[in-house]
Order: sequence, then structure tokens, then C-alpha cells
Amino acid sequence: MTAKILGILLAWLSVWSCGASARHSKADEDDGVNVVNLEFKVPSNLRATALELHSLENKPALLTKSLDNATGKVQIKDTLANEDTFPIVAFVQMNDGSLWTARLEKNGSFEPLRYDESPPKADIEAEYLRQHRMPVASGEYSGITHVKDDVYALVHDKSKGGGIHLFNIPIDEAGVVGAIQAKEVPGNAGKAGGKDNEDIVYVASSNTLYVSAEGDQSVREYTLEGEPTGISLEVPEDLKAIQSNAGFEALAFDSDRGYFWAATEKSLKEEGLQDNIIRLQRFCGTTPDSRYLYMLGQPMASKEQTASAQVYVHGLSAMTAMEDGRLIMLEREVLVPGGSIIEKALGAFTLSTLYIVDPLNDKGGILEKKLLTRIVTSALNLANYEGMCLGPRLSGGRQALLLIADSQNGQGGLTGEYLQIMAIK
Repeated sequence: MTAKILGILLAWLSVWSCGASARHSKADEDDGVNVVNLEFKVPSNLRATALELHSLENKPALLTKSLDNATGKVQIKDTLANEDTFPIVAFVQMNDGSLWTARLEKNGSFEPLRYDESPPKADIEAEYLRQHRMPVASGEYSGITHVKDDVYALVHDKSKGGGIHLFNIPIDEAGVVGAIQAKEVPGNAGKAGGKDNEDIVYVASSNTLYVSAEGDQSVREYTLEGEPTGISLEVPEDLKAIQSNAGFEALAFDSDRGYFWAATEKSLKEEGLQDNIIRLQRFCGTTPDSRYLYMLGQPMASKEQTASAQVYVHGLSAMTAMEDGRLIMLEREVLVPGGSIIEKALGAFTLSTLYIVDPLNDKGGILEKKLLTRIVTSALNLANYEGMCLGPRLSGGRQALLLIADSQNGQGGLTGEYLQIMAIK
């Protein structure tokens, strides 16, 4: 990284709108090594507690620094860990819990933003229509995509091969679901065990399906009969350093722009200030290009509840691309307590929170989220929503949004194969 570009970043850190004021800021380059030499002040009622500079393409952090500015002044002089790489994201943590971030592109243009963990409402609305229990055998359906007409492709994370199943799901203009028919594609037969397939998208231009697999952090192409074509997305190596069972849970395809989007369920193994940061990777065709940061919301369950739970999951489970390039993100939290079947039934819940993000126009270090809606299910309708896709147009110009639940084979009768129908406008 050149001293000039780093100097731009450091100058911003001194004058951003949280109230910090500059006293002195510069970057030196000694024998090819970049040195941060930074001094700035913060308001008397706040204290900067930590600073990190991150490359989205490399880890560990370029710089991690604990701060203590009891006198209202912060001084930093450190050497960066890696050579030049863009974009760079800066995090500064304040003692009031606020986090300020900025994304620095190679051209030096950026706009600092305070990250808000209580996001505003989205400019579109979501209307709950109905939760439909599908008359199919218990399974573990983790993803769904619309193929054409009433045909949808679902992925079963315990099936062989690509785990692909084709469903006929008729939905009328009011959002009422007709008779559902399901079949497993012939390409799964005779294949080796699946690779924990978690999500699926349809690409009309090739008339094929792409399936993301947590088992080996892959995204592979299949025919509609479930046969692999040999084509796959070129997943960057650093995105394979996942936590156990927390890889590519979410996959989306933007057909208007030709972009694939893939995201892990949780953060990677090594993180710094924030342990709930997810890498959102964009692919142009099969080639990776831009990367973004997405922050999970705070869980509803307490640490005491999760410690004694039989099942607890919290992470990003699905996303889908809208026509304008924005993404709908599904954060899913599931808790089933320990104890008897009655205790489980009374204490179990799921919280599905849908957000809108706009990565194509976002200038912050962490993607700005806008709340679309929240769905809570409990004993009588417990649904672990893991898959999501757009469906047909409904009356009044509304767009159907379908959510599919992974019942984990019914959990002993605690849950079922639910399909949630919503309308967005």
C-alpha cells in the first residue's frame, strides 16, 4: 500500500463525523514498510477502545490495536501486517458500543458510516399470507429456487449427489397453494453421499442448477436431472477456513447482471473486533470479484438458554436477489431446549429476520441493513426456515416470496415440512 493512500485513510480517521478531531496524522514508508503514525481526539464523553484495519482479501488484520484514551487523545504508531491490497475496511470501537466503519477502494474514494445495529425499516413492505404444511415425507430441505411456471428445485442436505428434488407448487394470484407434487431427480441415484448441500439457484441462460455445499465449501453446476456438469465457482481459498458446519449456507443469483452471491452461515475461524462478521462473496460468472462484510444481528436467546439447549442455531441461512440488484437476507435463530418432549415443545422457538442490503451501492465498511420483517414460530407451527426464493407475481402487482423449512426429519413430531408464503411490494 502506498503511503499516499494510507495517508488518505488516516486523515479520515482523524476528522470523521463521530466527533473526533485531528491533531496530527501521517504515514511513513521506511525501507518499504508501512508505518501508521496517528493521533486524534474523541469527545470527552466517549473513549475509543479498539482499532482494526482489515483487507477483505487477506487475513489476519492489517492492524489490530487496543486503545485507551482516558485523556481524550489517541496515539498510534504501528507497522501494517501485509502488503498493499484493496479494498480495506477500518473498524473503530467506542466504549458506548458504537462501531464506525469505512470501506476504502483503490481509488481512495469512501464515505464513513456509523454502523447501526437497530436498522431502519426497508422501503418495501412484506405481507404475511400463510404458512402451508406440505404433504410430503419428512426431510431436510435447505434451499429452494424457482425454475419455471409451477416448478421449483429444492435441495435436501442429506440426499446423495447434488441433493436435488423437483417440486410442483401451484400458487394462485391470492397466494393460495394448490396440490404439491415432489420427486427426487434421477441424477442423485447411485451417487456418493452428498456434501451437506445447503442452497440452490436456477440459471435460465444455461438451464442448469447451482448447488452450494458446506462439506467442501463448493458451488457446483448440475443439470435439471441432477447430473454434475463439471463446472463450479472458483471459491477463494481463504473462504474455506470455516467454522464447523458453518460454510456456504446462502447462495443467490442475480440473473439481470450475471452475479452469483455466496455467504457463510457464520464468521470464519479467525476474526478480530467482531466475531459475527460474515464474508459476502460476489462472483462474475464463475470468477470471484468483489467482497463485502455483513454483520449478524444480536441473538434473542440468552447465553444460559443456549448453554442448556438440545438444539441452538444462529446465522445467515438464505438470501435471494431482487430485480434491482438488492439482496434479501434471511437470518435464522432456532432454539430447542433440553428436557422432556413437553418441555421442548413449550420452550422451542424460531426467529427468522429478513433484511434488505444494497451491496452495489453501499459505501460503508459493513453493509447497511434495512429491516423487511420478522417471523416467529413456536410449539404449534415450529418452522426452521433455511431456504428462500422469489415466486410468481400476485394480485395487485405484489411479488411472492417463498421460505422453505428444514424440519430435521420432523424432530420427533415437533415440526414439519413448512412453506411460508409472503408478498412483497
